Amino acid sequence: MLVLAGQSTNAFADGGSIFQVSPMNQKISLIPGERTYGTFKITNPNTNSNDFHFTLSVAPFTVDDDYNIKYENNGDYNQIVDWITLEGDEAQLPPNNTATVHFYIDTPENAPAGGQYAAIIVKSAGNDESQEGVNIKSNFGITHAIFAEVAGETIRKGEVSSINVPSFLFSGNITGTSSIKNTGNVHSDAAYTLQVFPLFSNEEIYTNEETPETTTIIPEATRTTMVSWGETPSVGLFHVIFKASFEGVESKVDKIVIVCPLWLLFLIILALFLIIFRILSAKKKSQK
Repeated sequence: MLVLAGQSTNAFADGGSIFQVSPMNQKISLIPGERTYGTFKITNPNTNSNDFHFTLSVAPFTVDDDYNIKYENNGDYNQIVDWITLEGDEAQLPPNNTATVHFYIDTPENAPAGGQYAAIIVKSAGNDESQEGVNIKSNFGITHAIFAEVAGETIRKGEVSSINVPSFLFSGNITGTSSIKNTGNVHSDAAYTLQVFPLFSNEEIYTNEETPETTTIIPEATRTTMVSWGETPSVGLFHVIFKASFEGVESKVDKIVIVCPLWLLFLIILALFLIIFRILSAKKKSQK
């Protein structure tokens, strides 16, 4: 059911949790009428003497309007929940050990083409009393998300709903923000690039063109993503280009960005006021 392996070297921790799931998600291709096998790993990194007793369950994977993950059924894209079979639904995991979770997916002959989404939830079966020394809540869980694509007539398309870079910043980093809607029937990846130049030069100060920011967007969902230049100086004039692309559709914003703290802006306004006042005073004296 759960095959014990050595220590995991690429586990993903979740905040202060006592166990780790790796990877946090996976993309699987499905063929109608066939069985597909999958695995992921759970690690108990604790050095105390307590075993980690956990349970496994399958839930729908959906998102709300703000792309916050929800485990609720929204219909056509969660049918896969009924196709997944876990090879065991609970186990004990000793400290400093990693378990491999095995599952399989039986895709029906009449499965609709396109995306199917589910989450395998790993939840502690213990409590504070039964697992002394381990800070754990019985209702705490980590999920392993499954992004499946059923072979057939898939539709890959979308639209960039919005894209923006602020023209003026009092503080913080230069940031490009874009919202992209997936209007197809299968998940796809969006890509975002940010380029920053000095105002009077074509030499890049910052770019992520070689490793663009990417996000996966499920069907009928809109996802907002921000890309920032983390070393933005507190004062400066910059030429910024921000691009967002999704399934062949690309939008771009190209603008001048002013970074100026509020105190400096106040001094500039004060200086301009004093200059204007002196000019007017000098003009008044000359008239006299």
